[in-house]
Amino acid sequence: MGAIEKMKTKIELNIWKVKNDKMRNFRERIWFIKYWADYIKTHPDKEWSKGQAILIDSQMMSSRHFYKSLEKTEEGRKILSRLMKRVIAK
Repeated sequence: MGAIEKMKTKIELNIWKVKNDKMRNFRERIWFIKYWADYIKTHPDKEWSKGQAILIDSQMMSSRHFYKSLEKTEEGRKILSRLMKRVIAK
């Protein structure tokens, strides 16, 4: 097998791996959606909404931390400025 054939085989294997990983990811997402829908149906609102509140609050804190870290550098401030211009333009 020549070098070109080896390269083609390697590329084909990589493509197969990517497709396989995407399919596995898709199946995991579908499983979780079904799991979560069942959980919501079988548990009181107050019970599952506490977990949602924790998740949402942590995402908000992470977002705030990210923007504060951008403010600390000149490059970060430039990025924030560009982001603000886009938000205002909308």
